[in-house]
Amino acid sequence: MPATATTTRPAPGAAPPSGGQSTWQSSAIDQRYMWTAAAVLLLGTVMTILDQTVVNVALSTLEKDFNATLSDIQWVVTAYSLSLAAVIPMSGWLADRFGAKRVFIISEVLFTVGSALCGLAWSHTALIGFRILQGVGGGLIMPVGMAMLMGISRPDQRGRLMAVMGVPMLLGPALGPTLGGWLIQSYSWRLIFYINVPIGILGSILAAMVLRGARGPRQGSGRLDFGGLLLVTPAVVGMVYGLSQPSTYGWGSWQTLLPLLGGAALLVVFCLYELRQAEPLIDIRVFHDAAFSAAMALSILIGFGLFAAMVLLPLFLQQVQGYGAFDTGLILAAQGVGAAAVMPAAGILTDRIGAAKIVPIGLVAITISSLMLTGLTPDTDKWTFIWILVLRGVGMGFTMMPAMSSAYVTLRPHQIARATSVTNVVQRVSSGFGVAVMATILTNRITANLPAVHAPAGGGGHIPPAIQHFVLQQVAKGYDQTFWFTVGVMLLGFPAAFLLGRALRADEVRSYAVQQLKDGFVLGMAARRMRDGPLNGLTKRIDVPAAYQLLASSATQRLQLGTRLMRMGPTGSGLIPHPGFSTVRMLLVAVFSIGAVVGLAIASAHAFQTPSVPGPPIITALH
Repeated sequence: MPATATTTRPAPGAAPPSGGQSTWQSSAIDQRYMWTAAAVLLLGTVMTILDQTVVNVALSTLEKDFNATLSDIQWVVTAYSLSLAAVIPMSGWLADRFGAKRVFIISEVLFTVGSALCGLAWSHTALIGFRILQGVGGGLIMPVGMAMLMGISRPDQRGRLMAVMGVPMLLGPALGPTLGGWLIQSYSWRLIFYINVPIGILGSILAAMVLRGARGPRQGSGRLDFGGLLLVTPAVVGMVYGLSQPSTYGWGSWQTLLPLLGGAALLVVFCLYELRQAEPLIDIRVFHDAAFSAAMALSILIGFGLFAAMVLLPLFLQQVQGYGAFDTGLILAAQGVGAAAVMPAAGILTDRIGAAKIVPIGLVAITISSLMLTGLTPDTDKWTFIWILVLRGVGMGFTMMPAMSSAYVTLRPHQIARATSVTNVVQRVSSGFGVAVMATILTNRITANLPAVHAPAGGGGHIPPAIQHFVLQQVAKGYDQTFWFTVGVMLLGFPAAFLLGRALRADEVRSYAVQQLKDGFVLGMAARRMRDGPLNGLTKRIDVPAAYQLLASSATQRLQLGTRLMRMGPTGSGLIPHPGFSTVRMLLVAVFSIGAVVGLAIASAHAFQTPSVPGPPIITALH
């Protein structure tokens, strides 16, 4: 049994029971606080999730109002993304050093002030500067809020809690453009920023009144790892910026390769550096936990295949089927409705039987819905699209938040704040990479499916309906082939899903604690016997002082661990060594890994097939 420290730093936002209240039976007061605090945290995260998508629809309006170029206005989005990425690595240290509640409130205030200033912006330069301030606050809200959620809940409650928190994460990408388009068309672009102000003020007040700070000292969190900070900040910023450039300059341009490869190189150096630090800025050692690593692998695939595909869906609806921004948002909301309908059940099942048995169900639904997307045409009716999105939402509800909650169930409480920094960095980089890759594939596939036709001299003007329909059909084929690639990517998620962890039940934690106390008592009695009693000649064959020290040390470790687990209850699940994976499970992983690779190869062959492109109807008519 490995040695265990005599003190454990509380998880951010955790407030242990007072007055001798049992940790094994959560009182109604604790349950009420958990859900009330979750609602307060949810209010803060909703602002940042909506803000990531609501601004995109305002770019053309901002370009006209500020008389700026599109490349200049694009920095309104880029600056926010970069500042968001820059502060995420520091979130764990800030929560440990200053307290998660304090950092969360300050981040909400910064975001609210930044939003108000964005609404008052008098030039695109001022707006970009205020967006940086807004991004600093927004970048801290999500990871710090996530750390607080983990701190106020037991491992066997986190599936349900994360299910509730996941609803706005899925509705935000759909409702953001809809809300933004409505505000811009009906009122002014400034309202897309002003709308955050009352929400931010209310959220900050409620956070100050409702949230509890962690009790007890925050040990080992005073020193900032400046070396790690100087390495990881430009690494993450460089990679996020580099991934935003391929759509403009291409993958082979220096504008893409220099920040992308430079950031990747710094990230490697950062990881090697952090492994040598006693108090790292981001604890890379959490990847030693197999369940956490599996959850991160699945998070990368979800960010790559799922969220990247979500960028393609509104483009298809608007470019191919001709829907406006408002109607597109309403159709895409079906995905969020499907997710919201199943998330409560998915959360309960995750807590009871583990994410490894739930997430594969979601992956099946996502894979089937992705296959259905490969058959879209310009004539696909609205209700067919809605039912596909509902099925996709059901898959997301059974996949995304159960996988995310399982990342923390086997971690020690003091590792959670730093682990949330890791998860947010992974999600941001993987989703950015996925969007860049999928946009490149889509461009390639659309180009491959369109004939190389030169317009006649003096041509132009009105395009005949037959030509329009032909072009839209060919563009739709480009989308279909791109969706084939997402099918292959999602297949890779099945092997990782079988490695996800399960939170130990309260009776399992209690049983382990009691066994530790029993073992400690027996070892302690043996140590005392070794020290005090005659050993019938055994002293000639062993080193009694060394044996005594070994027995006494082992007894102390077990008694301390057992006592701590009895005091912490189910929240101490991360202190218990989880059993290794069974042979059957590892065989399943091996079989599904082979199947996933074969499936990816088949899906890629469909995606990158050489299309047979017919000539446009007008050419046929001329002949």
